[in-house]
Amino acid sequence: MDHLRALTTDQWTIIVAVVAALIAAWQASIARMAAREQLALSKRIHREQNEPYVIVDIQPDANHGSLLLVIENTGPTVARNVRISCNPPLESGWEPRPGEPDLTQVMQEILARPIPILPPRRRLTFLLDNQERSQNAHLPRVYTFTVDANGPEGKVETAQYTADLDAVKWVMLEDRPTKHLEDKLVKIEKAVHALGPGNRRSFPPRTLPAPVRQQRSVSGDTE
Repeated sequence: MDHLRALTTDQWTIIVAVVAALIAAWQASIARMAAREQLALSKRIHREQNEPYVIVDIQPDANHGSLLLVIENTGPTVARNVRISCNPPLESGWEPRPGEPDLTQVMQEILARPIPILPPRRRLTFLLDNQERSQNAHLPRVYTFTVDANGPEGKVETAQYTADLDAVKWVMLEDRPTKHLEDKLVKIEKAVHALGPGNRRSFPPRTLPAPVRQQRSVSGDTE
């Protein structure tokens, strides 16, 4: 304390100036760090907004009730050198007829080949299985797809998608091809029940008009 009391006014001025300079330097350092983080975030957002997004999924075909392997670029730019892997290896339960291709082999060959270019909004669909897939208990139920691709600014972040066929099964039941026919049959059944003996409308008996009697007039006859 005695040393502090011994300091002159000029010395206190210098100390205060040094402390203020240190605080200003610390604040400037924090501002620079925040600016760098904001710039990096802005660049990342700009890059992500202009990157391709390649999605891989297993979806039902509402028209035929089959399962489709779907590969789609939902991003705004072109995807190049698209590489897709699947764990476990994709399998089909469709038994090929003589002369027909083995869908399991076809699917695995498709995923083994890189897609050179996939433009924005381009959608590729491949037949995977029929609607009886849910009855094949020995086949895997969950698949995980890993997607790597290149965009305009280089390699895109690796993406993973999980396809659960047990969940797809309920979607197939909702979108089955005969659903519209079943809905119509239900409406017809309700209409028939509405016309049952207790719900039929009673109409008054229909009365026919009395026939008009016509008389032939004979000359000389008097009424």
